[in-house]
Amino acid sequence: MIKGLRIILFIFPVLWTNLQSQQLSHQVLVPLAGLASGTNVSYSQTVGETAVEVTGCSFYIFTQGFQQPDIKFSDEKKPEGTNVEVYPNPVHDFLTIEMYGDVARAYIIDYINMAGRVIRSEKKEFCSIYWYKEPQYVKDLVSGFYMIRIRSIDGLFNRTFRIEKL
Repeated sequence: MIKGLRIILFIFPVLWTNLQSQQLSHQVLVPLAGLASGTNVSYSQTVGETAVEVTGCSFYIFTQGFQQPDIKFSDEKKPEGTNVEVYPNPVHDFLTIEMYGDVARAYIIDYINMAGRVIRSEKKEFCSIYWYKEPQYVKDLVSGFYMIRIRSIDGLFNRTFRIEKL
């Protein structure tokens, strides 16, 4: 009889913790985290999160990791046609590059200094109808004039913008 009571007393705490654990909400508890935000950008991080990946195509964004971005819906209507806009000019911290089109296309964006040297280059690929609008961090650039060259890999689109970095 005492042996059976000992077994019940041993099993009861184990069962009780399992029953209680099923009542926890879906949330991530991290020992250390940070959040910083400004007028055009927000940054958040957690210590110990080893892999966060963001991939996307056109209007869909897929992410992995604990911190998922907020879903934002906009009332803005996608412009028609194919075009690229770069603003504001002059720029201080962030330069917005807005690209939109009706056909799948890949672009190369080059930042060129006045000596003609490409100081930064990136590639953007769109697999269907696209509208890309993202601020680019340019605070690290030295004050002066720069050229932003945006060209499609297929050679059908090539525009160059002259901007002034304050």
